[in-house]
Amino acid sequence: MNIITFILGIILLTTGKRLYWLFVAIVGFVIGLVVASTYINLEPHGLVYVVALGVGIIGALLATFLQKIAIALVGFIVGGYGAYYLASTYLTVGADTTFVIAFIIGGVVGLLLVASVFNWALYILSSWAGATLVTQAVNDSVGLSSTLSMVVFFVLFILGMIIQSGLYREKPQPKAVQVASDSPAPGKEED
Repeated sequence: MNIITFILGIILLTTGKRLYWLFVAIVGFVIGLVVASTYINLEPHGLVYVVALGVGIIGALLATFLQKIAIALVGFIVGGYGAYYLASTYLTVGADTTFVIAFIIGGVVGLLLVASVFNWALYILSSWAGATLVTQAVNDSVGLSSTLSMVVFFVLFILGMIIQSGLYREKPQPKAVQVASDSPAPGKEED
């Protein structure tokens, strides 16, 4: 699961804004994967991936047909999960209510971002989600210290923002150059 999480995180870091339907699909896939493997405990294990893929496809369809609603929902989920992940990884407080509050605050911030600045919200949220997934995969595989894990997270987040804002910036269209002609316009004769 770590390699899948890592690859999905890289995809979100680099293409989340341009392919927003894929962003929503990946978030749906990860949610389906976590819920199916952690809370439902499906057997055989391959069924977990079928459920996750189904949730991802539903997310992509929602993003295609109900763009604003799907992105708002993903904004809440990504903001909430990112805040939850940071709080559970880096805070020494072990109270479950602290993590729930972090999820709700992060979710509201994600929802407000999407509502106010849609394009930049996609940059921010997809970079945030990608950085979370990659850091989580690396941390699960290597076991980084909390300080190094936080540094990796924020470096990836900023790198994702730079990559996406630079790659998908609207490029100015070249203006047509008019060339003056010495010959008269067709149909007009010189005197």
